[in-house]
Amino acid sequence: MIVTGGGLSGCAASLAAAKAGAQVTLIERTDTLIGCAIRAGETRGNGNFVGQQELRFLGGGELFDALESLKLHDVQFPDAARHTFIFNTALAEPRIRKIVIEAGVKVHFDSRAIDVIRENGRIRGVKLQDGSTVPGDSFVDCTGTRGGIAVCHKYGKGCVMCLVRCPSFGDRQGLVEKAGGKVFHRSRPDGTPGVLSSAVALYKDTLAPWLKAKVEKEGLVKIPLPEHLVDYSKVAIMGASRPRDFVENIFLGDIGAVVKCFGIVYMAQQKLRQVSGFENVQVEDPRASGWNHIGHVDIAERNGFLQVEGIENLFCGGEKAGHGSVDGAIMSGYLAGHNAARNAFGVEPLGLPRSLAIGDWLAVVTEEYRTEEGRKKQYRMYHGSTGCTMGNTGEGCRSWVCTPMMWPELRIG
Repeated sequence: MIVTGGGLSGCAASLAAAKAGAQVTLIERTDTLIGCAIRAGETRGNGNFVGQQELRFLGGGELFDALESLKLHDVQFPDAARHTFIFNTALAEPRIRKIVIEAGVKVHFDSRAIDVIRENGRIRGVKLQDGSTVPGDSFVDCTGTRGGIAVCHKYGKGCVMCLVRCPSFGDRQGLVEKAGGKVFHRSRPDGTPGVLSSAVALYKDTLAPWLKAKVEKEGLVKIPLPEHLVDYSKVAIMGASRPRDFVENIFLGDIGAVVKCFGIVYMAQQKLRQVSGFENVQVEDPRASGWNHIGHVDIAERNGFLQVEGIENLFCGGEKAGHGSVDGAIMSGYLAGHNAARNAFGVEPLGLPRSLAIGDWLAVVTEEYRTEEGRKKQYRMYHGSTGCTMGNTGEGCRSWVCTPMMWPELRIG
């Protein structure tokens, strides 16, 4: 079985398939795993807590356990009332790489999948840039939707040096498109294609000493913005569904090697330096830009099994399936990888019922992304402002009961 894309979703898909008994090859175009999660940090808020617990009961909690072992702070965001924590992003990649490799996954780093070999509705192999071909019985596309100079030029105002280092490693290549699968095009509420990433990372040592000490002690600090720096237009273009609180304030979090401004979308360095404590701040990511990374551009047309429509043995996870958060990438990747293994063994795919939080969330996203209006929203399991499957208040996630006795026949680990 072949997985392309070594972000959290690809790691989850590879791990799930290996645990199901498949021989797995993971193809990653860079020299590192976990993709955009190298600057994530936040996880498990509200409905995601329920989803994580469900996946643990279903046999797939290793990656969540790994992130929890790196927890730095329990924090309180205004749109995630419970359970949220920030983990040390600097330590996450080696921890997760070890888990994936010890599961028996064969990882090809610095390898670019550039095309597929397709025959009678099935993919037979993946062509690599070095001229070789990797054959497989089933495939998972976890290549995401970020990155590439073409994306920067097409959508503008962002992605000059993205998290996955496009100038160094080249534009993203997705199996769905190469195999002739259909994709839905995402847009912002105003119709502009793609979504801007919602966070900015700063070098911790460039903060004022009092502010650095405060954020390291408390984990998350809320800093009101001067009125002239407040820009309400950001709400409509950010990648995560965040309330106006994130536009009127800086939520500064300690994620280990750097600090992160959550939900700020973008702010030019010279403007950030007008805020008390930020007078000498240096932006770490996105570098050399007042804007940010473009993501959530295309979503594969797929069913509730995360199987790509029209291609019998191709599945997808993470942003490619419409799930871009840390939690969503792992959950969708795990199910995609498990079902790809089932496909390779000639077994019917597993569908999660809507009585589960994960199953309900996947079903809602699948339905909504088939509509033009639905593709203008974000669907995550704890942001309550737009497109939240948990309801408008973010409280709905508490209605699910985490009882492992419900699902012994659904175990995917």
